[in-house]
Amino acid sequence: MSLEAEFLLTLDELNEILRQEPIANSEVIPLIDLTLLDETAGYEELYSLGKKANLHQVAAVCVLPEQLEIIRHITTVKLATVANFPTGNQPHKEVLAAIEKTIINTKVDEIDYVFPYQDYLAKKNSSALTQCQQVYQLCQQENILFKVILETGALPSMDFIYALSTEIINNGCDFLKTSTGKIAQGATPSAAFAMLKAIKESKASCGLKVSGGIKQPEQAFTYMALASHVLARDLNKSWFRIGASSLLDVLLNESSMPHTRHE
Repeated sequence: MSLEAEFLLTLDELNEILRQEPIANSEVIPLIDLTLLDETAGYEELYSLGKKANLHQVAAVCVLPEQLEIIRHITTVKLATVANFPTGNQPHKEVLAAIEKTIINTKVDEIDYVFPYQDYLAKKNSSALTQCQQVYQLCQQENILFKVILETGALPSMDFIYALSTEIINNGCDFLKTSTGKIAQGATPSAAFAMLKAIKESKASCGLKVSGGIKQPEQAFTYMALASHVLARDLNKSWFRIGASSLLDVLLNESSMPHTRHE
């Protein structure tokens, strides 16, 4: 059976699962990487972000490297930042130097690294994978959680996403992540499914982070149910995250009653 056919069958199963076992808004919040990747964000915005993260105990706060020093004095949750962001084509030596500078200058718990997908698409597979592996090794040395952003919206097919996910898992990573949120196409359930299948079949200890355009609770519910169903695991921030900037506010503003995809 093709990945596409298997995905469509799985979607039907998910609809039934969500009807029978609706997900509450409160279940989403601990899985959120609360994100603000805006170079113009000032102290007040960052202060508000950090306080909101503390109050609602999200999984992590993700900001730009130069903003970590401000946010680390405000929040008590895990601190994440980005590297090789957003295009994935920064010179490799500069990427390593920037990460080393971040490690020296401030506290960081997690790094979301944009895989050199443009090189990979240009058939420079070995170079792209080697660069990724070197960043992973650096993060391992410093006990930093390493998430690899594939930018799935730029990749041609589910089969391609599956194959690349498998290579990256074998190469070394802690999480696969769908998107930067900086191109037109963000996360999609089909891309997430391909990545989850790669994780499942690799039998590796690798998590999934979905991000890019996830603004409504129903979207979050779909990804949560999909991940739990494919990997047959209870959801936990140790292996599943949702990267989002506005989703938390929507969840808090809505009723705390359970929702399903179809109401």
